[in-house]
Amino acid sequence: MQKRLLFLFGMLFSLTITAMAQITTSGISGKVTSDGEEVIGATVTATHQPSGTVYRALTNLDGRFTIQGMRVGGPYKVEIAYIGQQTKTFRDVTLRLGEVEDLSCKLQTDSKELQEVVVVAKAGINGTKTGAAQSLSAKQIAEMPSITHGIADVARLNPQLTTSSNGAMSFAGTNNRYNSFMIDGAMNNDVFGLTADGSNGGQAGTQPVSMETIEQIQINVAPFDVRQSGFTGGAINAITKSGTNKFHGSVYGFGNNQNLIGRHYPYSDGTGYAPKYQKQQQYQWGVTLGGPIIKDKLFFFVNFEDANKEYPNINGYGQTGSRILKEEADGVLAKVKEMAAKQGYDYTGAFGNPDIYTKSKKFGAKIDWNINDFNKFSFRWSLVDAKQLNNVSGASSLNDNHYYYPFESKTNSFTAELQSRLSPVLSNEARASYVRVRDQRAVASAFPMISLQVTGGTLNIGNERSSMANQLDQDIYTVEDNFTWYNGSHTFTFGTHNEFYKFANLFIQDANGTYNFADLAHFNKYYTDFMADNLDPNYAYFKQYRFGMANKEVTGDPRWKAPFSAGQLGFYAQDKWNATPSFQLTYGLRMEIPLFFDTPTANTGFNEYAAQRGWGVRTDHKLSSSPLWSPRVGFRWDINNDRQFILRGGVGVFTGRIPYVWISNNFTNTGIQMSKYSVYNPKGLNLIFDPNKQLENAEKLKVSAGSQEVDIFSDNFKFAQTLKFNLGLDFKALGIDWTAEAIYSKTLNDIYYKNLAIEATGKTFGQETGYTWDNRPMFTQTTKGTPYAYVYGLYNTNKGYTVNLSLKGEKHFDFGLDLMASYTWTRSMSVNSGTSSVAGSNWMFNTTYRNPNDPELGFSAYNVPHRVQASAYYRLGYGASKQWQTTIGLIYQGRSGSPYVIEMYGDMNGDGARGNDLMFIPTDAQIDQMRFAPTTVNNSNNTYPLITKVLGAGYKGNLSEEQQRALLKQWIADDSYMSKHRGEYFKRYADNLAFEHHFDVHLAQKYSFKVGGQVNSLELSFDIINVGNLLNKDWGHTYGETAQYGSYPWNNPDLYTKQSALFNADKIHTPLLLLHGTSDTNVPTTESQQLFTALRILGRPVSYIQIKDANHFVTDYKTRNEWQDAIMAWFEKYLQGNDAWWKHLGFE
Repeated sequence: MQKRLLFLFGMLFSLTITAMAQITTSGISGKVTSDGEEVIGATVTATHQPSGTVYRALTNLDGRFTIQGMRVGGPYKVEIAYIGQQTKTFRDVTLRLGEVEDLSCKLQTDSKELQEVVVVAKAGINGTKTGAAQSLSAKQIAEMPSITHGIADVARLNPQLTTSSNGAMSFAGTNNRYNSFMIDGAMNNDVFGLTADGSNGGQAGTQPVSMETIEQIQINVAPFDVRQSGFTGGAINAITKSGTNKFHGSVYGFGNNQNLIGRHYPYSDGTGYAPKYQKQQQYQWGVTLGGPIIKDKLFFFVNFEDANKEYPNINGYGQTGSRILKEEADGVLAKVKEMAAKQGYDYTGAFGNPDIYTKSKKFGAKIDWNINDFNKFSFRWSLVDAKQLNNVSGASSLNDNHYYYPFESKTNSFTAELQSRLSPVLSNEARASYVRVRDQRAVASAFPMISLQVTGGTLNIGNERSSMANQLDQDIYTVEDNFTWYNGSHTFTFGTHNEFYKFANLFIQDANGTYNFADLAHFNKYYTDFMADNLDPNYAYFKQYRFGMANKEVTGDPRWKAPFSAGQLGFYAQDKWNATPSFQLTYGLRMEIPLFFDTPTANTGFNEYAAQRGWGVRTDHKLSSSPLWSPRVGFRWDINNDRQFILRGGVGVFTGRIPYVWISNNFTNTGIQMSKYSVYNPKGLNLIFDPNKQLENAEKLKVSAGSQEVDIFSDNFKFAQTLKFNLGLDFKALGIDWTAEAIYSKTLNDIYYKNLAIEATGKTFGQETGYTWDNRPMFTQTTKGTPYAYVYGLYNTNKGYTVNLSLKGEKHFDFGLDLMASYTWTRSMSVNSGTSSVAGSNWMFNTTYRNPNDPELGFSAYNVPHRVQASAYYRLGYGASKQWQTTIGLIYQGRSGSPYVIEMYGDMNGDGARGNDLMFIPTDAQIDQMRFAPTTVNNSNNTYPLITKVLGAGYKGNLSEEQQRALLKQWIADDSYMSKHRGEYFKRYADNLAFEHHFDVHLAQKYSFKVGGQVNSLELSFDIINVGNLLNKDWGHTYGETAQYGSYPWNNPDLYTKQSALFNADKIHTPLLLLHGTSDTNVPTTESQQLFTALRILGRPVSYIQIKDANHFVTDYKTRNEWQDAIMAWFEKYLQGNDAWWKHLGFE
């Protein structure tokens, strides 16, 4: 750490003219005239009144002045003086982050009495920005209703921003992974790309900064200043508070408990209500302190924040919500410990029921040093230490304390910045930063995973298989500078922006061994035989054994972290030209050079095979460092030169990053670094309790052929780029400040995936099935007989665009009322939405009705067409000097529901993927030709409105083909999208869920009083989130984002049990055929086995067929034919009453 900090300071002070990519300061500029002529040599003095920081400049030959690198905020006092002229003084000037305030003025001659002319700054139309941007002050942040007190909450009223419940932010319909998040110029977005909200610490449920420390936030969507880059979506730039000449600080706290939370909500499937909250504790408190070390010279600001959310697990060990028998679980654990002890291994695992928690602590310190009037230095350090408990027990799963774990995340951030005024016409800003992120799943201690089915569900002992070796290290260095030359009406900027990344990703599933028993009987038999030293080598004790390891002879480390380093250099030049007093033109050019310091390992066998196939790819392909160019032009025109009508906009290319986890996949999945062992019903294997001795079992096995995944890059893959057009109009009308904004973004480089292991057969689905209206192409796997079952390639596409139109109005009344309302319309189109961190998932879950390797342009997963927002704040001041204040705020957000798709269950086109085949919307005539299998339904409680509407109330029993046809026709007719698109495919994300309405309330009471001559304040606030739902249970509903996004059996057990086939087995009366591949790596065969056993106990007609060596997708041609024969024979048996074919195949 010390060496890295020395490097950081060394780089900062060795800079001469290098670069800055993100902006942390503000500025002022203007033109000074007198009697219609330019004033040359006038003195401009700007004083930051809270700190006494002074900035000076002289007007040039054109009468212009510019001061940059100034502290954000204020208030400032700006004096413009010239001999023989009245001094012009601007008071209460507040500067916005990243913007230059225009303070042009006219000086007056008065030979009799020279006196100061004072102008008090007034809030009005922002006359400085060119592109779509917004600044939020500390006051606006504090008054935003919030429970999480996160960035997404405080920024949500931005017209271009759409936020989701997990904190993800989409700007103008773009992927949230393409955003940038900077704090004091240091990169704090998750550049690796695993967190949902896109910021460091997100996997542990926190964010990298405390809102109480923020001075201003700037939100940029289309800035045409070439200094700002690193994103194709949006950029959030936050600046933290600094010390001043007065000691100032705060002590704050927020909290709620079970009495302040809605606790009577229905399940989404209409089957009842969730249990009431009995206990919850959530609080967040902190302190800040700032002040002078040396008045007018040296200042400090420090902060600390502690946040904690805890609630009990009502489904845990020994709880009423758990279906697992406590005594049965205790007996299994005791036997595990006894067997481990016999092998000389002491296992300390135990069952417990800890409270589920999310905790974080944030520390920060900042120093600001006014070296002199021409040089300012600042240094900031912050630490975020967070953890969140994961994998706790659910209603149908009981986990011991080695299975659940805290996810731990630590982020250290260091930033140093030097602002220098080199001469009246030259200035420089230099910055260096280092961000260190360490994320890990902190399992208690290493132990194999032992899993078995018991009464009521699943018992899990030992480490969860994906958490045995799971850790991510990130080291991010940034070196920046900005050199500015003021030449007449031109402001020239030159610079470079350099980022360097070092990643080490440890992810090895089953690193300690995973043993699955089919049931308690198999476990008890193993225990009995093991303790008696009488294990039967011909008996299959385990249902499945899995083990994963890094090949030490290749990696040198059995717990290998996939390492790679990368970087990105940026060089730019820009001119901001004040062509006239009312027209400003900004034009510049930026060049990005991506750097890749490592190359994925060569897989010689695959490379030779790929060459034979003519794919033009190889595993050891190093991505190109060819320059990516970003020209930009922006303008601002004050039409009447009175800030009443300002037209602005521009056009430019924006170059961003992609999540580096997409790059990491290709370093991990070359096919040679990792060995994965998976076998069903093995014989001759022992349960080895020492996690370091699993090779004894692995050596008895062979890696399954045809199960390797290889990830590769296309030969000329490039980082993301978009071309953005922006036109905005800021104007005053009817006493209201209006902003109309139009943004069009055209994709230049985006991503999509191919699976090179499949090819089209030349036939269509209609030709193979008789449903001639559905002409989607059919595919087959062409790599059978090789080790390469999946070959996922990362490719570029230039297809895609977004359109974002918005109108916002603001009205500020003198009596303390502020009103705002906005409407936004968005259309977002893409080829692949890039919603996953895994190559396979990005390919196989990208829905299409065409070639999955050449998907059509469709709506993106971030397409939210309509958004309406409004806010009303009333502030009433009273008491002495109106120091007591009451604030009442109301926020409304209305938006289209989340986009969704309707896909067909199964693999319709033979591409080996389930979850990517879009539904064909049949006409009534086509429905009449469709065949329907017999089924039953129980709607006795009228749970399903469609069945009630078509078949009447309380219908229960068999559904004939005609009844099913009627239901399908009615379902389509009732749907606003499908009813208008009969005879077409349901296009990807073409429709959205129901419109949502949410109201939030903020109430605050502020008491101010003097102590020792200084005003101190106490403020009490009360926020109500979704107040509409508090008033009426039918208001304020959220209709989902991605069906069950973020829900797992361990954090949403009720969802899984209530929608599980196993837990609804008693409702199944239709004859059922279960088919499951024995090598399925997606769904354990125990899922089918449990359902099969349950239906047999219930006496239901059911058959279960295991397909030997098949994975989740049946890709072998011969096996697929046998699989289809079994299905056809099953239907002939139950639909035609003829079981001859079924028996001929050897089934009962």
